[in-house]
Amino acid sequence: MKPTKSPASQKPASAKSAAKSTGGFITLPAEKGEEKMVIELTKKWGADAIRDSDGTELSKEILDMGMEIYSTTCLVRAEQKYPREHMDQLPQKYLMSDPVTAQSATVVIDPMAGFYREKYVIDTKHSAKKYWEVIDRTTGKVVPTSKWKLDTKTGKVTVKGITPFHVYTVNFLVFQIWDTTSMYNHLTNNWNKPHVISVDPYHKQCWDHLMKFYDKYLEDHPKTDVVRLTTLAYHFAVDSDQDAVDKFRDWTGYQDTISVLALEDFAKQYGYRLRGEDFVDQGYYNAACRVPSKGYLDWMKFIHKFVVKYGKELVKRANKAGKRTAIFWGDHWIGVEPYKPDFLKMGIDIHVGAAEDGVALRRISDTPGGLVKELRLYPYFFPDVFKEDGTGEPTAESLSNWIKIRRALMRKPVDRLGYGGYLRLALKYPDFIEHVTELCNEFRAFKLNADGGESLKAPIKVAVLNCWGNWKAWINSFGAPQKFLVKRPDVIQVAGTNLLECLAGLPVEVQFISFEEVEKGGIPKDVQVVINDGDAETAWSGGSWWANPKIVEAVRKFISNGGGFIGCRGPSAHMHQGRYFQLADVMGVDKEVGSTLQSATVLAQVEEKHFITEGLGAKPDFGTNETFVYVCDRETKLLAANGLHVMAAAKSFGKGRSVFLGALPYDLTNSRLLHRAIFWAAGKEAELTKWYSENPATECAYYPKTKKLVVVNNSDKPQTTKVFDGQGKATSVSLKPYESRWI
Repeated sequence: MKPTKSPASQKPASAKSAAKSTGGFITLPAEKGEEKMVIELTKKWGADAIRDSDGTELSKEILDMGMEIYSTTCLVRAEQKYPREHMDQLPQKYLMSDPVTAQSATVVIDPMAGFYREKYVIDTKHSAKKYWEVIDRTTGKVVPTSKWKLDTKTGKVTVKGITPFHVYTVNFLVFQIWDTTSMYNHLTNNWNKPHVISVDPYHKQCWDHLMKFYDKYLEDHPKTDVVRLTTLAYHFAVDSDQDAVDKFRDWTGYQDTISVLALEDFAKQYGYRLRGEDFVDQGYYNAACRVPSKGYLDWMKFIHKFVVKYGKELVKRANKAGKRTAIFWGDHWIGVEPYKPDFLKMGIDIHVGAAEDGVALRRISDTPGGLVKELRLYPYFFPDVFKEDGTGEPTAESLSNWIKIRRALMRKPVDRLGYGGYLRLALKYPDFIEHVTELCNEFRAFKLNADGGESLKAPIKVAVLNCWGNWKAWINSFGAPQKFLVKRPDVIQVAGTNLLECLAGLPVEVQFISFEEVEKGGIPKDVQVVINDGDAETAWSGGSWWANPKIVEAVRKFISNGGGFIGCRGPSAHMHQGRYFQLADVMGVDKEVGSTLQSATVLAQVEEKHFITEGLGAKPDFGTNETFVYVCDRETKLLAANGLHVMAAAKSFGKGRSVFLGALPYDLTNSRLLHRAIFWAAGKEAELTKWYSENPATECAYYPKTKKLVVVNNSDKPQTTKVFDGQGKATSVSLKPYESRWI
């Protein structure tokens, strides 16, 4: 292998020149009044498409530039006369009142006391006695309807004949009278427009109105090439407290998909009724970390079927008007489910997703089907980052994001990049403009040198096992530290652990499987390593699924026959039959939760040398000082520990191998640790040094279609590394900070 000549800048000169000459693959947000800068940035960034954003419009001059035009519409919130005349067709949801402790045999509960009254209004159209519930949270029993009454004028519920000093809540239905995205724009972007109200197309009258409006929209946008549906029907859940601050947020949740009509249709189709408690879920609202109930999963399937029908109709009408369609994986995306087979029946052409890291890229790039896949990069051109006074730091945020995205891009490519927001804000930051110029050129260099091909993967397929499988593929499994992280609510950051981010940039194939799938068919035959990563008793680790004999039998059999298992945080954790980790026999470790304090731990010394921990360049940071995990088997190899707290361990089981990791925050060292752990667990250590970069601060990927290799420096310092080809021959390569080099 012969490296190309060392570039004068951080980007190889040859790739940069080629990228500039080809241009394209970039979508630029534009707005009326910034025509001059739109023209300049189109040339500078090599943009070939222009889009509008919420609150902006494209002038005739911009429309006549000859660029491909993306026009944004979100039908359910696009027209505002209809919802104000049909307030019974707004999206509904179940909320749970804040718990109230009864001081006597009577208690009065104001269900709305803890919620933002500008966003919700109590549903008095439908019978409270039929659809609401008052629950004694001390016993978990439903209070008979004869004991409570709703005052429709005050919205308060009076409950009589109850037990003093028990805690009571009301599960109640509301209409949402302020669209969540509109509310966000008012609070974040200082909008002072009238509140936007969304509608629910599940109502036939509403559906018919939206289709008529949509036909007119298509007719009124003759120069639109791509209708950017943002997105389809139902918004992800964001509940607001009495001060308009986030009370609950679930980017994947179906809490906002409810209507009484749909509840009744569900009962007819599935043969049983869903209660308010099926949605309220004791106040947990079926958050992604909760092990899902059968009722909730059935509701998801029911809504997904409707959303596919709705999306298919929108695509058909756009195609008839000579336009393509794109969906944005955000806002009203609930029910779309791009990893479910029926998604492709919609016929969507372009799939756009916001991406701030490698996990978000893989969420888009791994979706099946032949759609064009486009990333919308952070930071958005919004005033929370692009501060009007010039004190924001968008370049630093973008660079941090891009390095993580680039790792994943090497493994699963996307077709396009784009931005969103208000161009006038970005123009206040010249260094950001230059940074994006380099970023766009680098992206095009990847496209040019890969020529549409994927990089070569190791002969290892990894299956991530959790309760959701493909329902939530490449969705971060947040751990307990997430609650204590100070962050912007619109940006996903992960505290304490982030195994998926480490995995996103590794040269292995990845799929997501559910416990239900394993119960029915075992571990897929083409899988070499299973990963179970999540806090105990959550949907991510599995909770009570681990008490199911079919699950532990299938996983143990897979490992014993030569498979690999990697457990992180609370793998197989569920107190059952004298064990907390149900795979303690496989992993050689268990966790102390107060039940085995009198039982001695096996004393073990940290292995001075092991394949997994070799060549890391630095000591791994497991994000915690105390795991309370101890060695319980003399055959266990202790790889890292803090006192007696196990941070990492390895063990053979039959013909297979297992690895335990206490937690795995994303950094370059931990990514390399996971890289080596996967190869060791799969029994393929000999394959590691094929298309492999020795320095953990660097990585490489080989593209068989073009016979080209890219080596990247993921750090802010110069790095030198040995790069091994497919025969294991090494070449030394020196890289500047953040450089990508094609060989």
